[in-house]
Amino acid sequence: MRPTGLVTISRITLADGSEMPTQRAVELGWIAPPAGRQPTGWGLERHEVPLGTNLFVDQGRQLIAYAFGFRTPLENYTCQRFGVGTGVTAAKVTDVALESPILLSTGGYTKAIDLVDYLSAFVVRVSFTLGLADANGYVVSEMGLFSGNNVLIARKIRATSINKTSDYAPTLTWRLRF
Repeated sequence: MRPTGLVTISRITLADGSEMPTQRAVELGWIAPPAGRQPTGWGLERHEVPLGTNLFVDQGRQLIAYAFGFRTPLENYTCQRFGVGTGVTAAKVTDVALESPILLSTGGYTKAIDLVDYLSAFVVRVSFTLGLADANGYVVSEMGLFSGNNVLIARKIRATSINKTSDYAPTLTWRLRF
């Protein structure tokens, strides 16, 4: 069985450092939840805006096997980074990169995640922030989780995109169930 995942926006930080309710960002058209019912069974907090499920790619599954066997250096095989892009082609298990990655403020196409924690025995939560200086002027439609050596682990394509400007920095939360 392939691991599954769900991506949400859990926080919006404005350029002045204050936080905006995610519902207000939806009203402004900065983010849009997918059509249909709210997903259940993921431990979502009330303020989180679901963006939809992801595809865990084959090379991500291989990395889990390497980490399980404690292959070194271990950070090359664990979730350490994220990236975003403008690609719209449906994710496939054979994907090895984002379709159209966006250069981030770090000068690369990926940057460090903020946090990894564990919601239950089989669910890991990865949080990352698309900073005020990241992806401005782009309509972000794809995102990915990457290992420490930038190998794609999981990929998400959104039907409704994030219209990114320097006015806000969304914190995204990606849950993976094993």
